[in-house]
Amino acid sequence: MNARHLKKVLLPLFLGMLACAEAGCDWTGPKPPRAVRGVIDLRGWGFQSNGPADLTGEWEFYWQRHLSPADVAQPSSAPEPRYIEVPGFWNGYRLAGARLPGTGHATYRLTVLLDPSEAPLALKLEEVSTAYTLYIGPKRAASAGLAGLNAATTVPRQFPAIAAFQPESGRVEILLQVSNFHHRRGGVWDLIKLAPENQIRRLDEIQRSYDFFVLGAIFSIAVYHLILFAVRQKFRPTLHFGIVCLLVALRLLTTDERHLLQFVPNLDWSLLIKLEYGSYYLAVPAFGFFLKSLFPQLAPNLLRAALAIGGGFAAVVLLTPP
Repeated sequence: MNARHLKKVLLPLFLGMLACAEAGCDWTGPKPPRAVRGVIDLRGWGFQSNGPADLTGEWEFYWQRHLSPADVAQPSSAPEPRYIEVPGFWNGYRLAGARLPGTGHATYRLTVLLDPSEAPLALKLEEVSTAYTLYIGPKRAASAGLAGLNAATTVPRQFPAIAAFQPESGRVEILLQVSNFHHRRGGVWDLIKLAPENQIRRLDEIQRSYDFFVLGAIFSIAVYHLILFAVRQKFRPTLHFGIVCLLVALRLLTTDERHLLQFVPNLDWSLLIKLEYGSYYLAVPAFGFFLKSLFPQLAPNLLRAALAIGGGFAAVVLLTPP
């Protein structure tokens, strides 16, 4: 196929994709309903054909309150709910004419309407800042850290979790007590997914397998280049590139699924956050050294800028609280 024929094929394809994007075409298949005023209706949503449902939309929101299942079971004693978008930070949410800060505690609540099912279901939670207790119905289903009412009683902890449960009816109440006194942003940061337990766990295994494949590849590259430097110490690019790969591997271990906690379960939360951000910023000067060692004629100002920017941000991470 010559260039003229290739243009005839690719140009209409590109214009069609552009037009479809402008029209809002859905490339990912059907999307689940959104929660409206604290209720999401998933009746008729086929988990086997459509996959997990994202519990997005308006959740009930109770600021500076940790409500228990017993509290919300009696509407007369429960406070008037507000509604907040999930996922999202609670920073800047307007309440009584003022914007909320990042620190504080709150309760999120969602009612899920489901088709009758004998199979156990599960929730997959990602980032919740920075401690939470999850109730499904009257039962405590999961937690991360210790969600307290102030900084002294709160223990921060962030890692993905799977909470399995057996629905007893077509109406499921989800209650999430969240506390944040250790990070500048609070709230439910990421999607919460709902699906049959076997589907959630299978997808989780696939994600972990992919993460460890990428992590293993990058770590192998790092070790290979460090061994090359040990053999030929005069060729410094191998050392610098090996360090860059180690920092990238550390970044992968401390973000998203936070796989580092599998190897060091009791790792302090502050140290985890410092490793997450520090590895990102230190990679900038490390890559600058790599380029300089490959191209000595490179302008020295570029290396100084990389050192100043990356080193400055890394110093802030190391010397200040998260």
